[in-house]
Amino acid sequence: MTKRLVQRRTALLAAAGAVALLAVVAVPVAAGGNGHGHGKSNNRLLAAGTATERVGAGQWHIQFQIHARNNGKSSKVSVQTPTSTFSYVGSVCSGSYTTAAGTTVYVVGRQTSFAGTGPSNTPYYGYSIHKGGPMGADFSWVSSFASLAAAQAACANPAVSLPTPFALDAAAVRFKV
Repeated sequence: MTKRLVQRRTALLAAAGAVALLAVVAVPVAAGGNGHGHGKSNNRLLAAGTATERVGAGQWHIQFQIHARNNGKSSKVSVQTPTSTFSYVGSVCSGSYTTAAGTTVYVVGRQTSFAGTGPSNTPYYGYSIHKGGPMGADFSWVSSFASLAAAQAACANPAVSLPTPFALDAAAVRFKV
């Protein structure tokens, strides 16, 4: 009886050790979600949901899904302003960064549709949303870029290029970062 108990404990410890080893090996791959995958399949969801922010006198409604991998199809953002609607995919970059203020998730990509009027009709857009507050997110920001080079420059330093100054009026966001 004692020999069987020792064998079972040894088998359980060996299995637990294998699981722990797998967890340690898997963490660096999952944690690297900056959108610059070097041949690794890392398409994990960083954040998704809806956000409403007041811009000037009007409300902007934003729906988004931001993934760690920028394959051009996985990350999508749709924006409805008082005068236009537009959408884009994260074909340039996506990811997250953390500062003393907390975690921000972002995506930059090419416009896929535009309808309406106003200055928002540009070829590239960026979106960043800050994790925090009772709604899951407290600030977000939509950026526009006139060229691919400008969009790529934003990706090089998202903490500076994609600020999050607009307080959200409402949000239903799930973060996975």
